[in-house]
Amino acid sequence: MELRGWIDRQAQLSADLMERAISATHLQRVRAQFAQNVKPARGSVLASPAIADWNPEPDYFFHWVRDSAIVMRTVAELAANAADESERRRWTAHFADYVAFSLRLTRIDIAAFESHLPRTEAAFRKFLRADDDIRALGRDALLGEPRFNPDGTVDILGWSRPQYDGPALRALACLRFRQIAGASADLDALLRIDLDFTVRHAGEPCIGPWEEPEEHTHHYYVALVQLGALVHGRALVQHADAEVRLRTVLERHWSDEHEVYAAVFPFKANERADLVDAAVLLGVLDADLPDGPHSAADPRLWQTLSALEELFAREFPLNRGRAAPALGRSRADRYFGGGAWYVTTLAAAALCYRRVAREADVSYLARGDEYMTTVRDLIPADGHMAEQVDRSTGAPASARDLTWSYAAFVEAARLRREAVRRTAPRS
Repeated sequence: MELRGWIDRQAQLSADLMERAISATHLQRVRAQFAQNVKPARGSVLASPAIADWNPEPDYFFHWVRDSAIVMRTVAELAANAADESERRRWTAHFADYVAFSLRLTRIDIAAFESHLPRTEAAFRKFLRADDDIRALGRDALLGEPRFNPDGTVDILGWSRPQYDGPALRALACLRFRQIAGASADLDALLRIDLDFTVRHAGEPCIGPWEEPEEHTHHYYVALVQLGALVHGRALVQHADAEVRLRTVLERHWSDEHEVYAAVFPFKANERADLVDAAVLLGVLDADLPDGPHSAADPRLWQTLSALEELFAREFPLNRGRAAPALGRSRADRYFGGGAWYVTTLAAAALCYRRVAREADVSYLARGDEYMTTVRDLIPADGHMAEQVDRSTGAPASARDLTWSYAAFVEAARLRREAVRRTAPRS
């Protein structure tokens, strides 16, 4: 099958599989060790609907604020480009449910929290977060939570906190949906909460998108999506001082010596190959700045992408002979083998297509297609996408059916359609 036909087919399958993780009220997750019986609520988005216990796959049966926002921004685009009114109403209803669920998360009654410590099996209590930590959750601390149980309760397990990108990403999703479906009381209430939080925590150190516990620092990805939320949300919240602060923080991530953007600041390495991280690509993609520094038009982004291409072409045996390499996260990554990720490789393709759509440079269309060809080679015949693939064999690894992977494919396919339209000859 030629590439365009395959992309269209995989995009439809990806949208279907992504939708299964939204409002998955038919599923149930029993964590007997922790005395939990979790049934997803309407409006929740599972990072993965697979049932796993970290042996050999991770347990992603949670509503991650970051992942869900990225997924729901894709849902907004699906509503905007729906084939008919019935499809549009379906995607729109999903988004309305998501807004209602998200508002519930900002209003959790912590006073009603009941400890799981007495009911958790003794061997598993080491994985619990402290009860006092949960009882201390105020409004801002709740907004800095990375994830919740999909039934709308607080996550009782230890994890890397706080994370300040979630509210910004949720604001970006809501702002796009507002353009499509118009304002509503709940939508604008959630937007106000998320944008105000973003202003208060603009440029502050926190945990980054890969959630490494030792990296409570300044992250390019976090600052950039915060800037994106404030730029796109200027009609609702105008805080020029916060924008200036974020742009200042972002410039610190540029290495004049190595001519790449570093994912974290202060720099944690002295070598170019150890500075680069594909989170930079995701930040530019998700923030979607219209132009200038830290947008798809930024030449420094493409220098960073070139460094990532060189790194992973060399580090991953599966990339031998490929026109475009499958991208991992960073050279130091060893999470479930530190393989190639669908979302990072698709981000490279999507950025190529976005540049075409804005500049009509057909060479980037061809480069994006080379990345999509690599993705095609790594997706199993049934079209199901994991979190990553083994760096040597290309076999699926880590979480099965990662919802973010499906959203990333749908978005890359959409941007490709825009790029093709932009470069089509005019009669």
